[in-house]
Amino acid sequence: MRIASVVTHTQAGWQEQGVVENIGLGGARIKVENPLAVGDLVTLSLTAPTLWDPLVLHGRVTWVAPTSGTPAAGVAFEHKATDAVFALYELIVTLGYE
Repeated sequence: MRIASVVTHTQAGWQEQGVVENIGLGGARIKVENPLAVGDLVTLSLTAPTLWDPLVLHGRVTWVAPTSGTPAAGVAFEHKATDAVFALYELIVTLGYE
Protein backbone atom coordinates (compact mmCIF):
# COMPACT_ATOMS: atom_id res chain seq x y z
CA MET A 1 0.00 0.00 0.00
CA ARG A 2 1.30 3.44 -0.90
CA ILE A 3 0.27 6.48 1.13
CA ALA A 4 0.82 10.06 0.03
CA SER A 5 2.48 12.17 2.69
CA VAL A 6 4.20 15.48 3.28
CA VAL A 7 7.79 14.98 4.41
CA THR A 8 9.52 17.81 6.27
CA HIS A 9 13.28 17.77 6.84
CA THR A 10 13.56 19.33 10.28
CA GLN A 11 17.19 20.49 10.01
CA ALA A 12 17.33 21.61 6.34
CA GLY A 13 13.86 23.14 6.40
CA TRP A 14 12.56 21.69 3.14
CA GLN A 15 9.16 20.13 2.69
CA GLU A 16 7.90 18.00 -0.20
CA GLN A 17 5.31 15.46 -1.21
CA GLY A 18 6.55 11.94 -0.56
CA VAL A 19 5.28 8.41 -0.66
CA VAL A 20 5.12 5.99 2.26
CA GLU A 21 5.57 2.52 0.81
CA ASN A 22 5.50 0.51 4.01
CA ILE A 23 4.49 1.52 7.52
CA GLY A 24 4.40 -0.04 10.96
CA LEU A 25 4.27 1.14 14.56
CA GLY A 26 8.07 1.48 14.64
CA GLY A 27 8.73 3.21 11.34
CA ALA A 28 8.22 3.53 7.61
CA ARG A 29 9.90 3.17 4.23
CA ILE A 30 9.54 6.46 2.35
CA LYS A 31 10.50 7.89 -1.03
CA VAL A 32 11.34 11.56 -1.55
CA GLU A 33 13.24 13.50 -4.22
CA ASN A 34 15.38 15.57 -1.83
CA PRO A 35 18.47 13.85 -0.42
CA LEU A 36 18.32 12.25 3.02
CA ALA A 37 21.16 10.97 5.18
CA VAL A 38 21.27 8.57 8.10
CA GLY A 39 20.52 10.50 11.29
CA ASP A 40 18.38 13.21 9.65
CA LEU A 41 15.28 14.26 11.58
CA VAL A 42 12.06 14.25 9.55
CA THR A 43 8.36 14.67 10.09
CA LEU A 44 5.75 12.73 8.12
CA SER A 45 2.24 14.13 7.79
CA LEU A 46 -0.25 11.50 6.64
CA THR A 47 -3.90 11.87 5.81
CA ALA A 48 -5.68 9.12 7.69
CA PRO A 49 -9.29 8.19 6.97
CA THR A 50 -9.86 7.71 10.71
CA LEU A 51 -8.75 11.26 11.67
CA TRP A 52 -9.97 14.78 11.06
CA ASP A 53 -6.46 16.24 10.95
CA PRO A 54 -3.31 14.81 9.36
CA LEU A 55 -1.37 12.31 11.45
CA VAL A 56 2.03 13.88 12.21
CA LEU A 57 4.85 11.46 13.03
CA HIS A 58 8.39 12.43 14.01
CA GLY A 59 11.32 10.21 13.17
CA ARG A 60 14.96 9.75 12.32
CA VAL A 61 16.36 8.35 9.07
CA THR A 62 18.02 5.00 9.80
CA TRP A 63 19.00 3.90 6.29
CA VAL A 64 19.11 5.28 2.75
CA ALA A 65 19.15 3.15 -0.41
CA PRO A 66 19.48 4.40 -3.96
CA THR A 67 16.94 2.81 -6.26
CA SER A 68 16.03 3.33 -9.86
CA GLY A 69 14.12 6.59 -9.79
CA THR A 70 13.36 8.12 -6.42
CA PRO A 71 15.67 7.10 -3.53
CA ALA A 72 14.15 5.18 -0.61
CA ALA A 73 14.83 5.74 3.07
CA GLY A 74 13.88 4.08 6.34
CA VAL A 75 12.50 6.23 9.14
CA ALA A 76 12.33 5.05 12.76
CA PHE A 77 9.54 6.85 14.57
CA GLU A 78 10.28 8.77 17.75
CA HIS A 79 6.82 8.76 19.32
CA LYS A 80 6.22 11.75 21.54
CA ALA A 81 2.61 11.06 22.54
CA THR A 82 0.51 7.95 23.06
CA ASP A 83 -2.41 9.41 21.09
CA ALA A 84 -0.21 9.51 17.96
CA VAL A 85 0.71 5.84 18.47
CA PHE A 86 -2.96 4.92 18.80
CA ALA A 87 -3.85 6.95 15.68
CA LEU A 88 -1.03 5.19 13.78
CA TYR A 89 -2.35 1.83 14.94
CA GLU A 90 -5.84 2.74 13.69
CA LEU A 91 -4.37 3.81 10.34
CA ILE A 92 -2.49 0.52 9.98
CA VAL A 93 -5.64 -1.46 10.80
CA THR A 94 -7.57 0.57 8.21
CA LEU A 95 -4.91 -0.27 5.60
CA GLY A 96 -5.27 -3.97 6.32
CA TYR A 97 -1.89 -4.56 7.96
CA GLU A 98 -1.57 -6.82 10.96
